[in-house]
Amino acid sequence: MNHTLRGETVTQVAEFGRLKYVHVTVDTFSSAMWASAHTGEKARDVIAHWRQAFAVLGIPSAVKTDNGPAYASQQVRQFLQSWGVSHNFGIPHSPTGQAIVERNHGTLKRVLQKQKRGMQGETPNSRLAKALYTINHLTVPQNSNNPVILNHHLSLQASDGEQQPRAKVRVRNLVTKQWEGPYDLIAMGRGYACVSTDTGTRWLPSKCVRPDLRPQRQNSADRQGGSRDQLESHQVDESSSDHSDDSSRDSD
Repeated sequence: MNHTLRGETVTQVAEFGRLKYVHVTVDTFSSAMWASAHTGEKARDVIAHWRQAFAVLGIPSAVKTDNGPAYASQQVRQFLQSWGVSHNFGIPHSPTGQAIVERNHGTLKRVLQKQKRGMQGETPNSRLAKALYTINHLTVPQNSNNPVILNHHLSLQASDGEQQPRAKVRVRNLVTKQWEGPYDLIAMGRGYACVSTDTGTRWLPSKCVRPDLRPQRQNSADRQGGSRDQLESHQVDESSSDHSDDSSRDSD
C-alpha cells in the first residue's frame, strides 16, 4: 500500500499515571491517527504500538520517525523488515517536522481534555479509544466532505488499484440523461457510490451508476453504431444504393 505512517515522538499525559507515555502514529496522507498508552518509550513499546497501528490503519509502505534510540534499535529494524515496511528517518530538529509532531499531539490532547469530565474513572486506553473515534470518525478536514477515516480507506483502495484493475462503471449525467464513462469505481455502499471521473472524484446515488459491460457487448455495439451511421448517410444521399442496401440489412 502506498501510504506512509509518521511515528511521532512520544508525548506524555501525566494523568495516565504509569501509562503516561502515549505513542502516536499518523498517516501522512489522510491524517488518520492511532495512539496507545505505554509504560515507557523503549523498543518493545514502539513495536507493541505499531502492531496496533498496523491493525487499524493498514500495513504501510514506510514509516517515518526521528532517530531516537528505540527507533534506531535492532529490534525495531527487524520488526519492520518482517512486515516489509521501509523505515525513513526525519531530519533532526527540523522545524517542519517538529511542527507536525506538535500539531498532532496538540489535537489528541485537546480532545482528551474536552472529554475528561465524562470519562472519570476510565482507563487510559478507554479514553484514548474515545478520543481517536472523535478524531478519525467525527472530524471532517478542510477541502473534504468526508470524515478522516473514510478518506484514509479510500486512499488505501486507490493504492491497491494501482496494482490491480478497478471495476469500470458508467455514470448517468442528470442534465443530459446520457450514460457517460467508463470510469473507475472507487467504493460502493448502500445507496451511494464513489467514482473517479474526468473532473475528479464524485459521490453519486447508486441508481446513477451501473456496471460497464461494453467489453462483452462491444461487437454488438459497433454493429449498432454502424447501422445508425449508414441510416443517416442514406437519408442525406438517397442516390447511394450501396448505402441504402446496407442500411436496410442492418435495420433488419
